[in-house]
Amino acid sequence: MFVMRYYENGDLHSYLDKEQGMLYWRDIVDMLWGISGGIENIHENGLIHGYLHGGNLLVENELGSVNDICIADVGLHGPIDKKDTNKIYGVLPYVAPEVLNGNLPTMASDIYSFGIIMWTLSASTRPWCDRPHDLRLASEICFGLRPEIIDGTPKVYIQLMTQCWHPDPTKRPTASKLSELLGSWTIATCDDPEPSELSDQFNIAEEKKFSD
Repeated sequence: MFVMRYYENGDLHSYLDKEQGMLYWRDIVDMLWGISGGIENIHENGLIHGYLHGGNLLVENELGSVNDICIADVGLHGPIDKKDTNKIYGVLPYVAPEVLNGNLPTMASDIYSFGIIMWTLSASTRPWCDRPHDLRLASEICFGLRPEIIDGTPKVYIQLMTQCWHPDPTKRPTASKLSELLGSWTIATCDDPEPSELSDQFNIAEEKKFSD
């Protein structure tokens, strides 16, 4: 029997529905740091998740720990040299274009999924929730379609997000690089009392988000 801890906030999609877009940017950064650390642990063990999306990210429910996220789903794709499948797994908007084109999931395709998760948190909604998740959408993703960037998103956030969903898998950052970078962002936005260009970007975005 497999027993998993209960998460009162549910998955990321459910949590965002409940919060109705009222997420602070510093909390978004902190959540992403936790997710990137989880992906880093998976990759360091020579594994690929292959199925990352908002429905299998469980949000912590303990007081003071609401931003902690657990990567769930026992359906890990497996070792990086696993070659015994020709199926596409995952929720379509989060699946990398090379996987949609028939290639096996890789560490780089996990990073693509992370980029779409970044967008999901910035938008507080599911990607392409207003259209069918069908072959036409899959084809458009393969030809370069990505979710529309939300107005007011910090420039540094956009740069990292678009790098994660780059059409060339070799141009995407590694999970360890993401974890390192987002850790520094968390310090700058949550812990460091001294203002910086980075913290200023997020503070301006915060003001815009809650003044609209």
